[in-house]
Amino acid sequence: MDKYDYIDNIVSFIKGVTGINYQLQIGTILKYYYSYLGKVYEMPDFYGGDRKNDGWVKEDKIFYQIFAPTRLKDSLKKEIENKFKEDLEGLLKIIYEEKKWKGEIKKYIFIVNTFDINLPPDDEDFFENTVVQLKKKYNIDFDYRVCNSEYIREILEEISDIKVLEKISATLRIRHLIDKNAITETMIIDLIEEISGNLNELVLIDNFQSTYERVSSSKKIKINNLNEKRERIEDIISKLDVVEKAVNTINQDVLCEDKFERVKQFIVNKYSELASNLNGVELYDRLIEETLSYTRNKNFVRIPMEFLIVYIFDKCDIFEKE
Repeated sequence: MDKYDYIDNIVSFIKGVTGINYQLQIGTILKYYYSYLGKVYEMPDFYGGDRKNDGWVKEDKIFYQIFAPTRLKDSLKKEIENKFKEDLEGLLKIIYEEKKWKGEIKKYIFIVNTFDINLPPDDEDFFENTVVQLKKKYNIDFDYRVCNSEYIREILEEISDIKVLEKISATLRIRHLIDKNAITETMIIDLIEEISGNLNELVLIDNFQSTYERVSSSKKIKINNLNEKRERIEDIISKLDVVEKAVNTINQDVLCEDKFERVKQFIVNKYSELASNLNGVELYDRLIEETLSYTRNKNFVRIPMEFLIVYIFDKCDIFEKE
């Protein structure tokens, strides 16, 4: 199991939690995160009234408010806006009028559980306008952020010690749910970015001399009905140093030692699935499209993805051998 397994599992788990349990689980994660940073995250006892403070980092004067609706409604946008304004107004009153919570705020983070959808668009700048009004009222300045559970993914990716992620998973009692063979977008993108970077460098090299040792012969292209793609495949094979270098770099990632093998197996499995109904150029093109569907920016990664697929093709892990 690697860093990305733990992160994906944690984020998937909390997206399915509602009500006060969501607040408690987020609090657990934030405690470990800030402890990793050498700081303390405190969560007031909600049974005694949280005084508009779901959790805070005292030394940094960062306050969290965590909102977890039990289900999504058509009125979610308005519900989030009302909750944000009510809680922030209440917190600032307590801090600056009642002189509680050390009398100062530097950052306000409002987390909403939107399950598997994005936050509603703030097309009228409601949050910014609300904050500006309150800053003016109290003659103060502070940063704020409105986010959903993906915020947890962001902060967990800052943790380089996998044992911390193991402890979080164990505390949440979800460690056993991790699929050791699962593939994540992060794994694919990490490899593709390495290939893309190497391709960019290749453009700047005059009289490039390949050191890549080809495995397949040109016959493999013919027997797989890929003659239409022959020139392109041969050209890519002549430059597969960029993939080999990327694979060597990725394999040095101590947080995910088998990253390349898992990405390769993902592509091999996708090929096997498609090959039952497709062949030749149609299979080649569909394989590229199917693997691109697991990434966000298809146009950016299309060429390095094709290089990766041709690399696996040349290693004879996909398509018929000679």
